[in-house]
Amino acid sequence: MNAYRILGLGFAIVLLSYNFANARIRLRYEDATIVDRSELIVVGHLKGNSIRYVPHKRKAGEGRSWEHHVTLVISDVLKGSSYSRNIPIILHYGLSPRIGGTSVGHGFDPDQGLLPKDDPNATIYILDTGASADSGRPLVSDAGKDNIWFLRKRSGFFGGMPGTGKYGIVDPEDLQPLQLKDYFLAYLSEDPESAVKKHMVNNPAVVQRAQRYLDHLEIQRILKIKDPSHRFEKLLPFYIKRTTWGVTPEARQGIISCGKVAGKSLLVMFQDSKYNNLRYDIIRVWRDIGYKEAVPILINLLKQHDQFWKNQDLKKGWWNRDVGSELTRKRRVVYGEIYYAVCALRSFADPRAREAIEITRRRWKSINFENPQIVEECEAALKALTKQ
Repeated sequence: MNAYRILGLGFAIVLLSYNFANARIRLRYEDATIVDRSELIVVGHLKGNSIRYVPHKRKAGEGRSWEHHVTLVISDVLKGSSYSRNIPIILHYGLSPRIGGTSVGHGFDPDQGLLPKDDPNATIYILDTGASADSGRPLVSDAGKDNIWFLRKRSGFFGGMPGTGKYGIVDPEDLQPLQLKDYFLAYLSEDPESAVKKHMVNNPAVVQRAQRYLDHLEIQRILKIKDPSHRFEKLLPFYIKRTTWGVTPEARQGIISCGKVAGKSLLVMFQDSKYNNLRYDIIRVWRDIGYKEAVPILINLLKQHDQFWKNQDLKKGWWNRDVGSELTRKRRVVYGEIYYAVCALRSFADPRAREAIEITRRRWKSINFENPQIVEECEAALKALTKQ
């Protein structure tokens, strides 16, 4: 594995010493999504003495996994129906209960400072131990008190498959504090959009998450506009602020659907320093659209950046030296623009780009950098040109 890898729209530094053996990436689920997918939504609390650790059966050599069975005491039903006030539920793998300072079952030590070591009140914490960014952080202040539970019947080691048995929770979003009850009820109303708008007026705590829902609805309306110029104009503000819905960059996808209209307009933005934070993605959009009119711009970009690297004194470890400095930041930005420019030119397979790609390849074969990413992309681009 290379120590450095470009991911998505920016850089992620991958440490070689990190152990990924049991790592999972949490997807983020929107509030409207968890309301819609939940079969039963209730207000309730856990019985602390009912928590039971249940290890999963495994074959020799397989990693360990487990779940917890517990009784949920229901105070109110917001969606669906329940046959009983006390129901058994499953805390699927990745959501781990802890009573006060004691883990139940396998055990997990949260990051220092997230939980008290001694808790005389026997608070019930549900920790997100599923390798998300907030791993080890309690989902609510006390699961032994009333909170909102978004329940589904799931199966599989990680609760990732439909099930028919007990209700349970799988994702961190499946447990929310009681203070958000009226907010989530807005999604269950006859007119969720109006109800959410009304609720967020006097509730600043939910403004950001509610706005995501409203933006999503507006984008869906914009995507129905047939004229690509009009559609692009309406989508642009959402693209500029990188609006997504869950993990879907729906504004960006809409921009791509506008074709050459978007390509030409983004060309103006690419040359405007006000939108420097979008330059990587604009190059990628050009590639995805097939906007070959950008080829001269990208060729010129590679030649300019070659002059930049020609004048750099790159000593061993330069990538991580003085990370907060303007020079290191500049180097990383230029590196990214080169990489994405070559990716786009590889896709276009335009003969005009051969010289610039060869210059870039020579430069990066001579630079003292352990990641061959740019060199490999240049070679793939030159190969595509040869095939053509």
